[in-house]
Amino acid sequence: MEKRNRYRNGVRPITICRLAVAGLLLLATGAGFVLVRNEHVIRGYQIRSLEDEVFELDQEIEMWELRIAGVKGRKELSRRLRWVQSDLSEIEMSRVIEIEAPEEGSDVVVNLD
Repeated sequence: MEKRNRYRNGVRPITICRLAVAGLLLLATGAGFVLVRNEHVIRGYQIRSLEDEVFELDQEIEMWELRIAGVKGRKELSRRLRWVQSDLSEIEMSRVIEIEAPEEGSDVVVNLD
């Protein structure tokens, strides 16, 4: 005995289209989320690398400031010049001329006796 109209409520083409559209929307939403998240991660890596570079530059600047502060004194500067075998010679204090700042409206006069 064979049952004839066993599948009376079959799947209609409109139902298949609705399921396909819903699946495509879900797929598009998922793909969009993945793309946005990947872009966010990539930019995070870029920001991190720039922050590391800024930190390294800050350290380098601080090192140079310490080196400059170390050679501001006359003794340290002369020691450093001797160490690098500079062609510069030491300044004799007897040959140093001190010039005082003139008062407003007067001319500068230097005696080289």
